[in-house]
Amino acid sequence: MKAQPECFCCSIRQAQEATEIAGRDKDTVWKVSQEVCAVYSRADRNWTPAYMTTLAHDVTKKIVGIEDIFYQLKREHNKAALQFYPQLKEWVKRGDNSLERAVKVAIAGNIIDLGVYREVRVEEVLEEVNHAQWGRYEFASWVEDLKNAHTLIYVGDNAGEIVFDRILLEEISPGRKVFFVVKGGPISNDALLEDAQEAGIDEMVEILTTGQAEVGVALERAPSSLQKLWKEADMIIAKGQGNFETLSEEEGNIYFLLKAKCVPVARELQVKQGDLVLQKRKEKISSSEVKVYSSGGLVVRKNNGEWQILLVKKSDLGLWTLPKGHKEKEEREEETACREVEEETGYKVKLGPRVGDISFSYVRDHQVFREIASFFLMEVVGKGEKEQEGEIEEVKWFSLEEALQVLSYDNEKSLIGKALELLERR
Repeated sequence: MKAQPECFCCSIRQAQEATEIAGRDKDTVWKVSQEVCAVYSRADRNWTPAYMTTLAHDVTKKIVGIEDIFYQLKREHNKAALQFYPQLKEWVKRGDNSLERAVKVAIAGNIIDLGVYREVRVEEVLEEVNHAQWGRYEFASWVEDLKNAHTLIYVGDNAGEIVFDRILLEEISPGRKVFFVVKGGPISNDALLEDAQEAGIDEMVEILTTGQAEVGVALERAPSSLQKLWKEADMIIAKGQGNFETLSEEEGNIYFLLKAKCVPVARELQVKQGDLVLQKRKEKISSSEVKVYSSGGLVVRKNNGEWQILLVKKSDLGLWTLPKGHKEKEEREEETACREVEEETGYKVKLGPRVGDISFSYVRDHQVFREIASFFLMEVVGKGEKEQEGEIEEVKWFSLEEALQVLSYDNEKSLIGKALELLERR
C-alpha cells in the first residue's frame, strides 16, 4: 500500500505522543515535530504508511534518547491482557464453532494499538467481539486454506494484542508447523520477543523476528531464514494495519486480520473506517502492465578502511538513488549497467558480481509499467564521460551506513546488505 496525504499528520501525531510518553516537555515535542517534518520534505509517493511511521519514531527515539519508549506500557498491556485471557478463552469454548470465535477474538484484539488510540481498555475487546462490524469476512476461504496448510506463518502486531493471538494459535497450531513473527527491535508498542514470551506463545510455536525495528515487515531486509520460510509457507496470517500496509503487494497466500482504523486503510480495503477485516491478499492484475528493463551498479571503494558507495541525486525529485538506467535495444544488462553508471556518475567502472534484482511499478501517460532492474557490484577504474543533460544534480560518496539513511527506496536499501555480504567474502 502506498502512503496517502493523511499519513503525514497521523505519523507526526504519533511522534508527538511518543515524545510525551517519554516524559519530555513541549519544547521537545516541538523539536521532534520539526525534525519529522524535515524528513517528510523528502517524502516519496512509493513509501508505505508504515515506513512513514517508522521514520517518525526513529526521529523521536533519537531526540529523546530512549530506544524503547513504550517498554513500560507494553509490560502493562501484556499483564492486563493476560488477566483477561481466561474470560476470552471461556467465550471461545462456549460457541458452536470455537475456531471462528478464536478468529474473532484475534481480530478484535487489534484495537490495542497505541499508535492509533492513545487510551486503551482491554475490557473493550469483548464488546468488540460481540458487536463487530465486518467490512470483509472471508472466513470460509480462510478455513479451506487452513485445512491444506502444513507450514504457517503468523505475523504478530502489538504487545497485549498478542495474548489474543495466542487464543487463535491454540486452535490452529496442533498438527502444523507454526512460526510466530515479532519485530526485531523496538518500534512503537509493537511486540518483541520478550512480549511473545510473556504471552506464553514461545511455549506453543517457534518465534522468529523481522530483524528490523520497523512498523510492518520489510521482507527485502528480513533475515534470509525468514525470506526462505516465507516462500515455502502454505499460509500466512498478518495482523494489524502496519502489516497490511507493507505486505499487501507481497507474494504469498496471505490473510490480513485487522481493524480499519484510519481512512486511507479503509479506502484501500474498500470498507468503512472502523470495520473489522478478514481478507485474503488480492492477486495483482498485471495483464495490462508493460515490462521494461534497466540495469545499474553499486559502485564501492575502500576509504580509510571503510567501505563507501557512490549515489546520485536526481534533479527532478531531489532523491538519492543508485545509478541505473534503461536497457537499449540488443544491449546486454552488464553493458547497460556499465554505460548508465558512467553516464550518471562520470566514472568508468569495472564490473563485478551480480548483487540482485528489484522491481517496481509506475504509471506514465495512463500506462502501467513494471520495471525490473538488475544491479552489479562495481569499482571505479578511471574518469569517464558524464551526460550533461541535467538529469543528475549531484554525485557523492557515502559510507554504507549513511547510504541506508539517505537512499529513498527500500528495495535499493536491501541491495546494500547483499553487496556487503559479497565484499566480506573477498
